Amino acid sequence: MSGHVTISALDIADARAIAAMNVRNRADIERVSPPQPADAYSEAAQVARISSILRECAQGLRAHWTILVDEALAGDISLHRIYRGPVQSANVGYMVDAPFRGRGVATAALRLVAARSFTHLRLHRLDAEAMPSNVASLRVLEKAGFTRVGVMRGYLFVRASWEDHIHYELVGPDFVPPST
Repeated sequence: MSGHVTISALDIADARAIAAMNVRNRADIERVSPPQPADAYSEAAQVARISSILRECAQGLRAHWTILVDEALAGDISLHRIYRGPVQSANVGYMVDAPFRGRGVATAALRLVAARSFTHLRLHRLDAEAMPSNVASLRVLEKAGFTRVGVMRGYLFVRASWEDHIHYELVGPDFVPPST
């Protein structure tokens, strides 16, 4: 891998750069994501999206970072559906800008998030799903130590149909969760 990969907490100031990145990667995003409104790729839409994400982060429901390579924006990665209590889990999702793909950036960022999840955030497990056709994402999950669990039939509505996804998990260290 070339370049130093870091993650940085998402900030409203990232909206312009994320909007530009999403425009560059629109075809790839639309290939694996639910339908979006026509203006979803605008800076204004990203300001609204990031504002909503930051509210969820403040409530402990989500954690979201930008992925940086030598301080340049290379993608974003998030933990969503954070559950506490006896579950202590989250679902992880990520997107890497096309010029940075195939260089180990997603794998490095996912490893950083997993380490932070099991230490600072005190989660017990991470889950992730990817379409069978998204071979690169499946490889990222496996290289980052995730284990394939099985196929989730008709999991997500993408491109006018319900798409199967392969479910992966990464289980962290055992601990006694705080009382709820």
